[in-house]
Amino acid sequence: MLGIGKTHGKIFLMGEHAVVYHQPGITIPLINLPTTVQVTTAQGSETYLNSQYYQGPLNHSPIELKGIKALIELLLQDLPISKPLQIQITSELPIERGMGSSAATGAAITKAMFNYAQVKLDYQQLLHYTDFSEKIIHGTPSGLDAITVNSQQPIYFIKDQLTQPFSFSLPAYLVIIDSGIKGQTGAAVHDLRLLKQQNPQQVTQQIKQLGTLTKQTYKLLKQPDVAGLGSLFQQAQTILQQLKISNSFLDELVDLANHAGALGTKITGGGRGGCLIALAADKTQAQNIAQAVKGSAHQVWIQALNNFDK
Repeated sequence: MLGIGKTHGKIFLMGEHAVVYHQPGITIPLINLPTTVQVTTAQGSETYLNSQYYQGPLNHSPIELKGIKALIELLLQDLPISKPLQIQITSELPIERGMGSSAATGAAITKAMFNYAQVKLDYQQLLHYTDFSEKIIHGTPSGLDAITVNSQQPIYFIKDQLTQPFSFSLPAYLVIIDSGIKGQTGAAVHDLRLLKQQNPQQVTQQIKQLGTLTKQTYKLLKQPDVAGLGSLFQQAQTILQQLKISNSFLDELVDLANHAGALGTKITGGGRGGCLIALAADKTQAQNIAQAVKGSAHQVWIQALNNFDK
């Protein structure tokens, strides 16, 4: 018996942190960065996990995998599975970089275990189980990661109000730059909340400005206007720097990308580490940017933006 589940990564295009305060955000799926889970019947008496970060019995998995462990245990209870399993996780997504690694893994495990049990999985169940592991891992996630890693389309999102898939085709490329530093989303969200308490008027205005930039981004994606979008990236990055979401190393990477011809470069996701995204007008420019940051960055990917029109 074999069960297979496939998902992919995601990145924030615009609106990170502001979404916490009910401002809009836009995410896009990274179809070319997949996560695949294969489930088979184990030879022994225990369920085994095999991944890049841990290989061994599920019961002995490290605390970092507590969300995944709890999800597998829940699915073993909820599904008609009586035998121990061998669960193989293969992912091209780095962990703690704001690229949806944990949500993609949770969703792929859910798909694979339902497939193994030969039970039909509907969309709401998929989101339910993905969110279950995300809450254990992240505390109070927005749910946006779970939605985007299960979507083929970009998502326009307002917390508790709107989740809208949409399409666009922009003749441009994103260079996704992995800083090599684990993102510090929890600390950044906490510190922003404190900053907002200390300077309520100023920070509230800056958060609203990020929301306005997201609305403008949506319009420019539809037009499409590549140069205009680059300008919005720069404006967003300035605000994120003011809100202390950036740091000196990320700022250096931003400068490198911009000097290499990026139309705009900004943090994507939680900040203080994780990834940056640089907008390039064409593939040659994207390759030039990737080459310029390669010596300082941990990894670099190039994502076309002309394939979200389905």
